Parts: sequence; structure tokens; C-alpha cells
Amino acid sequence: MNLKLIVLSLCVLASINLAKGQTDNRNQIRFSVSDGLTLSTVDILGTGISDAITGGKRSDQKGTLLYGLGYRYSLNRFKVGADLGFARSSSKLTLTGESSPSIKEKNLNFLVLPTAEFVYLRKGLFEMYGSASAGINLSRHTEDALTEAGRKNLSKSDLTTSFIYQVNPIGFSVGNDRIGGFVDVGLGSKGFLTAGLSLKF
Repeated sequence: MNLKLIVLSLCVLASINLAKGQTDNRNQIRFSVSDGLTLSTVDILGTGISDAITGGKRSDQKGTLLYGLGYRYSLNRFKVGADLGFARSSSKLTLTGESSPSIKEKNLNFLVLPTAEFVYLRKGLFEMYGSASAGINLSRHTEDALTEAGRKNLSKSDLTTSFIYQVNPIGFSVGNDRIGGFVDVGLGSKGFLTAGLSLKF
């Protein structure tokens, strides 16, 4: 009886070690935050052009950071995957002839970016890499009336799609085969700086 228990225990330990040996942690989940400056600037620039045409004036323009969730699959020095991003912006519009804001506008942006990475340098717990992505931004625009004049001039909610990209020539990550941190520097719809945590499995 004891011999059977010992043999069974050894088989269980062997299967666990075998499973560990087969796990090469090629999959990676990334949680990130980006400055989102480019995206909010595009929103503000678009409304600024509209203001110049209609004669309205915008104030209280605000934008959130861009929160992201990503996935990477490692193929030695190459990694492929996708990033999802979420950000909001808002502003108040004062119509021509009005002295106070008439309409509150809100933009909700959802980014989908297929991504490719190339690792330049890998040494111990440190990696240096570059990445490029291209995809779409789904933007939902809504308006709320703040005055009677605003109620008469409300636009319907609309959903638009636009092409977006992100190029990060330099990225750094530090971590073991389970968890790590990273910082990406580049230009595109996410902004100039992205930082976050990654989990490998």
C-alpha cells in the first residue's frame, strides 16, 4: 500500500515537472497607461475647426489617460499580438450669442491595434525592443443640453471610425519569466509615453 502511494506520488511529481518544462511562457498579457496626448489633441483640433466655422466657443476641455490591455505571443525575437485602448474626452460649447456654455460634448474612444514587436537586446531580466501597430479608433460622440438654446441645437449621437497607428522605436522591459514592467517611447494615437505591467504564462 505504501509502495503504491510512493509510486503514485512520484508519477504526480514527474507530471508536474514535465508540465513545467513544457511551459515556455510565450504568452504575455499587458496592462498599460499612455499619456493619450495625441488622441485628445486630435479631438480638440477637430472641434477647433468646427468652432471657426460655426462661431461657437469651447471651454473646459478635458481628456483622460489612455488605458490599455494587450496580448503578445513570442516567436523568439519577434512578438505579435494586439492592443486595446480606452479613453474619454469632454468639452463645453458656448453657442454664438450665448454668454454661458450651451452644450456639453463627450467623446468615447476605443482603439484596436494589431501590433508587432522586435527585440533588439535581451540580457538577463532586461529587454530592449521596438514596436509598430496600425488599426482603428471607434469614437462615439454624444451631447447634453445645458440651456434651452443648447437643447434646440443638439446633434444626434454618432459613431465614427478612423485609421490610427503607433510607432515605438524604443521600449524597455524588466522582469522574470512571470511578471515584469515596461516603458515604451514613441509617437502615434496612444501618445508619446506608455508604461505598464506584463504577465507571462
